[in-house]
Amino acid sequence: MVDRSGSMSGARLATAATIAAACALRSPTEHAVLSFAATVEVIKPLASDTAPAVVVERLLGLRGHGVTRLADALKAAHQQLAQARAGRRVVILLSDCRSTDEDDTVETARRVPELIILAPADDHDQAAQLAGLSGARWGSIAHPLDAAAALDRLLEAQDVAP
Repeated sequence: MVDRSGSMSGARLATAATIAAACALRSPTEHAVLSFAATVEVIKPLASDTAPAVVVERLLGLRGHGVTRLADALKAAHQQLAQARAGRRVVILLSDCRSTDEDDTVETARRVPELIILAPADDHDQAAQLAGLSGARWGSIAHPLDAAAALDRLLEAQDVAP
């Protein structure tokens, strides 16, 4: 999930889109890609044969603007996961987690089977707070090249949890 709201515009959005594009290129066939701000856009539905190159093009064309309706985005991700055949169902959220609406973000995040948040290194307070309240795992990244190591660490953390 890529946050394309106003607080994630510019370099932050470019970093998030680049990371999501890399994930899309390496992901198994069954994965979904969403972007969100005031509305949620399903760039690649879970059950879709959309070519990875098309997904990458759409991601790299995102422009940041507007409010952040994070709960709506998490609900859309949960709906996509409901169709999954995989035993492990992971949502990777690329966002500063600055929800601009009074909503049920924490409760919605708790319903996601496994939530991993990657937040900008210079603005991760809300991401850390959401992770703490919802049981998600999170990390911060300063550069797209930091993402692979952060994702490896966060994905492996599930395997060692009690």
